[in-house]
Amino acid sequence: MNDGEWRINAKGLSNPGPRLMVENALAQAGGRPLRVIVSEAAAAEDLKAYFKKLGRVYEIDEIGEEFHILVAALKDS
Repeated sequence: MNDGEWRINAKGLSNPGPRLMVENALAQAGGRPLRVIVSEAAAAEDLKAYFKKLGRVYEIDEIGEEFHILVAALKDS
């Protein structure tokens, strides 16, 4: 984890492993931005659907053979 960003390294895991890691980490992240790193396109697509379902703002960057899913911090209401 770097300054203010919660990182989840799910490289090498196939579905549903990355999503399960994210589900477990969301409460711990305390509303901070998330960066989830996966190595499979299917895992990136699964996380995209998951964050869309939650209504979270995200973007996916393909960096080499990795996918970085960046999820915005939750804003206080």
